[in-house]
Amino acid sequence: MQNLVQEAIRESRFNRRELARRAGVSASTITRIEKGDVDPTLGMASRILAATGLQIPSRSEPLCDVTALRAARAILDDSIAEPGPDEEMTAVKEMATALMRWASPDGRPRPRSLVREAAAAAPPLLRPGAVTVASDWGFLRICSAVAATRKGWAASGGPAAARIGAPEQTGPLILYVEEPLRVASIINRPGAAAVEVLLLPFDGTSESGAWNDEGVVWADPIQIILDCYGMPSTVRMADELTKEWQGDNE
Repeated sequence: MQNLVQEAIRESRFNRRELARRAGVSASTITRIEKGDVDPTLGMASRILAATGLQIPSRSEPLCDVTALRAARAILDDSIAEPGPDEEMTAVKEMATALMRWASPDGRPRPRSLVREAAAAAPPLLRPGAVTVASDWGFLRICSAVAATRKGWAASGGPAAARIGAPEQTGPLILYVEEPLRVASIINRPGAAAVEVLLLPFDGTSESGAWNDEGVVWADPIQIILDCYGMPSTVRMADELTKEWQGDNE
């Protein structure tokens, strides 16, 4: 949805201020959406598209809303800051309510079910700006190359799940980076022993809580679990990491 609205804004015959007026939103909201700082709600997206002479496609696509990640982490982690703009705060609160409803039919807290629902709502491979490469470099060499860009980064996915306690390591490495295309050009090294690396741009939440361990920057543990539940190859690792979470007797 974010990509669709961004494209509509950029190709609109109206300037940003006029487009905002027609859509009934602030000009700063249009700018934040265009920059990728805000993922618009369905209602907001409908208004903006209508203001440009477009509409939301009638054919359904798999759900991918990164607001689910922020909502889940806000519920499970008090250190996650409240979103700033009113529109963003509303979207996060609406998603948090939806996640609680999906995960807890009886109203009881079920953190494991909640992260599963949030992960299903924002699969890593479908997130805006995702870039997949193959690299025959080892894990530490990849990390060293990313660190050498002197930009922010954090590792998630299979290796990160193993780092925080999963008994096995499967699935791709996920790297949150500031410049996915630049990093892709550096580490893309196809070969017989190449591994899959998924590069994801910073989204304001997923990189929050990252921690440095002897030169390797790891994503926040809750983010790692969310990412692993979002990929079939790492679901078992996420299950292992959450098997003792209170409230889920599965």
